[in-house]
Amino acid sequence: MKTAAIICEYNPFHNGHAYQIEKTREKTGANIILALMSGNYVQRGTPALMEKQLRTKAALSCGADIVIELPLWFACNSAPYFASGAISLLNSLGIVDFLSFGSECENLSDLKNLTDFLVTNEKDLSDLTAHYVKDGHSYPKARELALFDLCGHNHWLNLIREPNNLLGIEYLKALRKTNSHIVPVSIPRKSSSHHQQKLQHNSSFSSASAIRNVIEQSKDLSDITPSIPEPCISLMYQHFQKDFPVTLNDFSGFLKFQALHLDQITDFWEISSDFQDIFQKHLCPEKNITQLIHTMKSKNLTWSRISRNLMHILLGMKNMHRDFILSHNEKLYYQILGFRKESSHVIAQLKRHATIPMVRHCRAFKDPLSPYQEELLCIEQRANQIYHIVLGEKFHISWKDQQIIV
Repeated sequence: MKTAAIICEYNPFHNGHAYQIEKTREKTGANIILALMSGNYVQRGTPALMEKQLRTKAALSCGADIVIELPLWFACNSAPYFASGAISLLNSLGIVDFLSFGSECENLSDLKNLTDFLVTNEKDLSDLTAHYVKDGHSYPKARELALFDLCGHNHWLNLIREPNNLLGIEYLKALRKTNSHIVPVSIPRKSSSHHQQKLQHNSSFSSASAIRNVIEQSKDLSDITPSIPEPCISLMYQHFQKDFPVTLNDFSGFLKFQALHLDQITDFWEISSDFQDIFQKHLCPEKNITQLIHTMKSKNLTWSRISRNLMHILLGMKNMHRDFILSHNEKLYYQILGFRKESSHVIAQLKRHATIPMVRHCRAFKDPLSPYQEELLCIEQRANQIYHIVLGEKFHISWKDQQIIV
């Protein structure tokens, strides 16, 4: 059995994701596609548009064989944590042969060479980047200037300007640092840019950002149908305006309530005293979360950084949790969200080879958990409850966890 993993959000699942699964099978000869998918919160610091079980069903109906949840601690975090946590989990499963990721670069060797350079010169890059930030440059610009100082050419600068390349480099770093046996495979991104905000009407490939924008602002789904695989379109029509979409602003009340009960927020995951001052200055009852982020945004505070910080506050993700996770080499637990009946044999392989415990519905399953693992899992469970409360209030429904089998 050959297993290829794809680290994903599927927020929502679209034609580009189906293309990646198809090409991954072609390039690797894998019998099993394992989707390691973010749960109800995603990397840019927002709730997922669709609940994780709906997204699991979409993935299984369009080519994935099994979907495993990427824990909240990595899923709703910056690219280095997102990537290193995902790679640690894949290593711990013990059955993954390949990692497939999308990139704007068609040459995996270029990404590997740049990764080797970044790892070898990590301290110098960090020091130079900090120097340029102090000079008033934004972090992305400071990083570019530091890299150019050390390498002296523009080719690598062009690579790090593309978001999928950046995430791919983080995966490669994590594979290298863990001496992983997992073989990386790069699938060139089709057509639309990752951050493209408008649908590509002359193409069947549009970005998830553009598709989300239409879903959040429209009363029907007709405009996005060319960009979505048929099984997902059917699923979306069944659930649209019944239990999705969920948006960031739907959580505004929860954030304000949380903020009212906090004197200081610097004990939350990587929140500085400067961020605390800006947050307290701009927080007011009249603003929803999007408006708050726009007023806080600056050259050195990106939209995603602010949104992630706010989500860490809302969900109770603290520095002490980060320290525990890092001290245990990011080895937590795994949860199967769903699988195809014909791929159910993979579960027996996971039980035999995985070196981390399995959980179900954010509760311990059979393997014992340490007290800190129990605490981390309880916070994940609370985060899911918050998501379902918001979802229920918006659409007047109740939601029950279940495992998806197709």
